[in-house]
Amino acid sequence: MQNLIMGLVLFVFTLSLYLFYFRKDKSKLSKAFKKSIKMFIQNSIRIFAIFVIIGLLEKFLSKEAVGNFLLKFSGLKGIILGDLVGAIMMGPIASGYPIAKYLFEHGAEVGVVSAFLLSWVMIGTISIPLEYKDLGKRFTITRNLLAFFSIIVLALIMEVLL
Repeated sequence: MQNLIMGLVLFVFTLSLYLFYFRKDKSKLSKAFKKSIKMFIQNSIRIFAIFVIIGLLEKFLSKEAVGNFLLKFSGLKGIILGDLVGAIMMGPIASGYPIAKYLFEHGAEVGVVSAFLLSWVMIGTISIPLEYKDLGKRFTITRNLLAFFSIIVLALIMEVLL
């Protein structure tokens, strides 16, 4: 109920702004409205494509398949591979927990599981095109590289602490 009320408040606020600016300058408002509709459609298509890719990855890469692959590695090599696999398997973090549980149940190292989960959340290889378009090439590359190397350091720290 609270979300409905908040939505109605935002709708009324947006409508009142629209009417206020409509009286002030109709041509600028119509340009802005057309541009916002165009951007909405473009971003909706991109986001839909991202969800389709995530759904396909989750369907074809089961937790057992991913887990059995990562269980073959340990140490720094395992951490780096966990980092890479987690980045590719991007999605809601809640769907990464069953894979982490499977890894722990079958004797995976803490660093590998940490790298996997951290990269699942922090690195978005699937959403890179959207991030690139909206935030720029330099930002996208810098953020993802810093995240990749930070995850390796954090996973090594987790390995030592736990």
